[in-house]
Amino acid sequence: MTQTSELSPALPTERVLLGILGLFMMIAPASTDMYLPGLVTMRHELGASAAAAQLTLSYFFLGFAFGQLLWGPLADRFGRRWPMAAGIALYIFGSVGCAFSDTIDHMMMWRFVQALGGCAMPVIAQAIVRDVYGARNSARAFSIMLLVMSVAPIVAPLLGGQLLRFTTWRVIFGILAVFGVVAMLALWRLPETGAVHARTVGGPRAIVMSYWHLLRDKHFVGYMVAGGAVFGASFTYITGTPLVYMEYFHVSPQFFGVLFGINIVGMASMTMFNSRRVGQIGSYRLMRAGIIGCAVVTSVLCATAWLGMAILPLMVALLFLFMSLRGIITANSVAGAMANHPTRAGAAAALVGSVQYGFGFAAGALLGVLNDGSPRPLATVMCAFALLALVSMLLMLPGKRAAA
Repeated sequence: MTQTSELSPALPTERVLLGILGLFMMIAPASTDMYLPGLVTMRHELGASAAAAQLTLSYFFLGFAFGQLLWGPLADRFGRRWPMAAGIALYIFGSVGCAFSDTIDHMMMWRFVQALGGCAMPVIAQAIVRDVYGARNSARAFSIMLLVMSVAPIVAPLLGGQLLRFTTWRVIFGILAVFGVVAMLALWRLPETGAVHARTVGGPRAIVMSYWHLLRDKHFVGYMVAGGAVFGASFTYITGTPLVYMEYFHVSPQFFGVLFGINIVGMASMTMFNSRRVGQIGSYRLMRAGIIGCAVVTSVLCATAWLGMAILPLMVALLFLFMSLRGIITANSVAGAMANHPTRAGAAAALVGSVQYGFGFAAGALLGVLNDGSPRPLATVMCAFALLALVSMLLMLPGKRAAA
């Protein structure tokens, strides 16, 4: 680790630190993936259409996108711990509201509140990594954190599917509220890592100028859009597969959890590979290989869907390849975007996360508009996002790849 003694001698061991930060990163997959097996049941119970049910995911992504723009600058201004504590408290409140929702509109509102608070955890966790590890070692640290985080997408849908055997989808949101309590307790194991001398000063104008400075950095924008577009394709997969698998292919909620978990195993394996090899191969080269692979895989997926060849085994295989390749994109794109901005780590993480979840919201909205009950909208939107990532990567100036 770098900078540890300079910032805080009270930091826990690296294993504990990255474990806690990985827990904070789990909040998004836990909050989306655990209730996916119950999405169809929830929409029938609340009397909602398929498009409206998908909007409960879209509003969560919108809350994540908007909230990060708030929490990132607050973390740069007031330090890391107190803004995160406030966000976790709001997340717990929103989770309880979701559990007691009696209409689909109320569910959308509470999902937005849940995300608005929950997004403080991953965005501030990324800023803490930048505080502690610096630009050089951040990609490795992010990979280890994402490896810890990958437990949630594997366990969450399996747990959600099994819970539906004995109880309702409302209990799932109660469990998410308990997750928030656990995150609050874990937060108190961490000291403040934001150096006082590095904190930003000023009001809204300073926040706007911070974002303007970041958006003028072409390599920052390139990494941000490329990584964000891959996130958009991933969220298309998350939003679209419950209805495609369970209503088009008539897969049971329990088997859906298995199929979902298999894909995350592939992503976790590639994330582990990235953490071990990024120092030798380079983060930009690994990210480039992953994005090219995603573009090829989603193009094949799109072609098979429109040619009427979208059978379940083929879709499962292609989606497995896509999610596996994502494992060598995410950590490298985030580390590359944040490499040159140590004093704006919170704002940089917020902007990166906001773009990611903004694409996630767009993915849900597009699926809702294009929904025809077939796999075609899912395949088309995933392919469009993957191609956007490829174009963004190709437009990055070679001389600006700071994390290469």
